[in-house]
Amino acid sequence: MRRLTICLAMLFWGVCGGVYAAAGGGFEGGKPAYPLFLAGNGYYAVIAPDGSEMQRWKGGNSNDGWRLPNGHLLAATGEAYECDAQGKRVWQYQAKEKTGGGVFSCQRLANGHTLISENSTGTVFEVDAQGQKSREIRVPLNQKNRHQTLRMVRRLADGRTLICRSGANTVEIYDAQGVCVWQQKVPNLAFAAVCDAQGNVYVSCLDRIQKWSPGHALLWEFTAAESGLPIKNMTGIHLLPNGHLVVGCYAYGKGVGAFEVTPGKQVLWRYRSGRGHDSHMAVQLLDPSISEPLR
Repeated sequence: MRRLTICLAMLFWGVCGGVYAAAGGGFEGGKPAYPLFLAGNGYYAVIAPDGSEMQRWKGGNSNDGWRLPNGHLLAATGEAYECDAQGKRVWQYQAKEKTGGGVFSCQRLANGHTLISENSTGTVFEVDAQGQKSREIRVPLNQKNRHQTLRMVRRLADGRTLICRSGANTVEIYDAQGVCVWQQKVPNLAFAAVCDAQGNVYVSCLDRIQKWSPGHALLWEFTAAESGLPIKNMTGIHLLPNGHLVVGCYAYGKGVGAFEVTPGKQVLWRYRSGRGHDSHMAVQLLDPSISEPLR
């Protein structure tokens, strides 16, 4: 009886706190150099390189997220909110219109505002701590499927805004006045995009990731088929200073949930939670030397 009690206690601890010990989960083929932050199906977590869970927050339909430098979580789950390490909310933004899913993306800016993509209204804007909006950009609603108007958006270092219009299979850059100055079609739903120091744009579109030059030349492409691994539904991307990409996958089943790939298309490690029904829409490698993550 004592042995059964201990086993049950260990199982409860593995599922509900401390070390994440879902059957069949963890890193394979290698491990990351630093802890991995990821948005899961109903949760956010920080995973240590040894596969143990360092931190976990409850979450709804996790679309985007960041672990902030102060240890807080910034999340987009149809709403946007910030909570502390214990899960207490310290800031939130609620979309009044929720048709199509509400808020799908967020990013904390240097001025303290939060960049929001509100899929339900087709708007991208900054919102301050008091809920006041500024710098609004409006894109056409996807009338065929309101769920696929917007996905992830990012404010670039030069003040321009990178916007994924998922159902239009399009990535766009808008200047500070809200004028579209760059547009690129991609083969599938445009989920996430990031811009490197040379102005090249990486885009994740489910079965592949592409790298486009400012002049619209396709410079690089990584496809699920060529990887030889059970990779599908590539969504969240985090570009590292060395040119590597950390990638999260949506609804990956028993396949690959997250991985790191080099410019030479070598997969250095891969991760899956072991739940069998998980999604990792956003990822972030917590290298302390990266003050401004490129994603």
